[in-house]
Amino acid sequence: MNKIIIYGVGKLAEFIYYSFTHDSKYEVSAFCVDEDFLQAAGESVFGLPILSFNDVLLKFPPDSYLMHIAVGRNSARSFLYHKVEQAGYQFANYICSKANVWPDLVIGKNVFIDQASVIQPFVTIENNCILIKAGIGHHCSIGSDSLLSGTSIAGNVKIGKECFLGLNSAVKENICIGNYNIVGGSCFIGKDTVDYTLTYQDRSVQKKKICKNLVLFK
Repeated sequence: MNKIIIYGVGKLAEFIYYSFTHDSKYEVSAFCVDEDFLQAAGESVFGLPILSFNDVLLKFPPDSYLMHIAVGRNSARSFLYHKVEQAGYQFANYICSKANVWPDLVIGKNVFIDQASVIQPFVTIENNCILIKAGIGHHCSIGSDSLLSGTSIAGNVKIGKECFLGLNSAVKENICIGNYNIVGGSCFIGKDTVDYTLTYQDRSVQKKKICKNLVLFK
């Protein structure tokens, strides 16, 4: 199968549509949104129909079409991934031909890797991850449902599931980041973190940038 449905209609979905259309073997056939967002989304985008998930099931069944979840928020993307999988759909991956990757890269399903990403050998990326301008060092593993945007990760780092690493963040080698972590822009992770940790820059001290950790749940 080389025809896909993109779940989502936001700016990220447009970027993902463009990437699939101009740099892959896949042909996008339609866009999908939840029923509650159908009216606000409109009838079409890029000349392709915008349909509810129930209508997609009828008109673009899982035995003939693949799906790609193009939603940025990790928790929402995770929910939709399982919903779509339970309906019987398989998923399309996208690795840009301009990305710097090695042939031993191991990826799951519904993975998106853009043109500015650099990934060293011995890396594993689990299901439903988005990498945009991400530098991933050797022997790293990225947990499912994570989004990495403009981050630099040194070698032998383990990132848990449903994590977000923001612009200009960095992670020291041999670090383990727990599940459900948020690493804010320009933050440096130099020690292991536990689950549900928010790392952010404290700008209260003038002319200093201090990264602090806040555990959201215990």
